[in-house]
Amino acid sequence: MLFLVGVFSFPATSFGVMSSTNYTIFADSIDAGGVLSASGSFSLEDTIGESPVDVASSSVYQIFGGYQFMDWGSITLDISASSVNLGDLTSAQVSTSSVILSVNTSASSGYVLSVGSVSGTSLTAVADGSVTAGQEEYGVALSGVDVAFADDRAVAGGLNLSSSSSPVTAAETTLIFKASIASSTATGARSQTVTLNASTNL
Repeated sequence: MLFLVGVFSFPATSFGVMSSTNYTIFADSIDAGGVLSASGSFSLEDTIGESPVDVASSSVYQIFGGYQFMDWGSITLDISASSVNLGDLTSAQVSTSSVILSVNTSASSGYVLSVGSVSGTSLTAVADGSVTAGQEEYGVALSGVDVAFADDRAVAGGLNLSSSSSPVTAAETTLIFKASIASSTATGARSQTVTLNASTNL
C-alpha cells in the first residue's frame, strides 16, 4: 500500500535575492502604499505611486518593473488517488497500480515534479531498469509528455519525475508502481509513504 502526499514549493534562491536562513526577499520596490482587498472568492493587491513599472526588454535581457511583477506565478498539483494497492503478489507476474499527477503553473519558467521523501518498507529496489516476473523487484515507471525517464526506477527521495521549461495546463504524469517477487521472498505486508514535490522551475 502506497500513500502519496503532494507538496508545492517555490525556488528558495535566485540571482540577486536577499535572504537569510529562514526568509527570502527576492525583489523590493519603492512606492507610496497599497493594500490587499478581499471579498468572497476574490482578492486584489494594489500599489500606489510606484515607478518605474511595465516591461523593458532588449535582444538579450528583459526587466519586469514594479511590485506586481514580483510574482513567481502559481502552481497546483492534483493527485488522482491518495493511495495505490499492488494487491497480493505472485512470482508468475508483475503487479502494477497507477496514479495520475496533474500540474498547472503560470510560472514562465515552468515546473519540476519529483519525489520528495520515501518512508516505510518495500521489496528490493529495481536496479536493472526493468521489474521482472519471478524476481524480487519494486520500482516505478512513468507515462506522459514531460517525463524524465522511460525505464523502471527505484522509488527514492530526489527522483525527478517530470519537468517543463514553460507554463503548463493540466500536464499529466502517470506513475506506474510495479512489484514482483521470487519464490524465496519472505511473506508479509509492506507499505510506503511517498511525498511528491511540485515546484516552479528556475
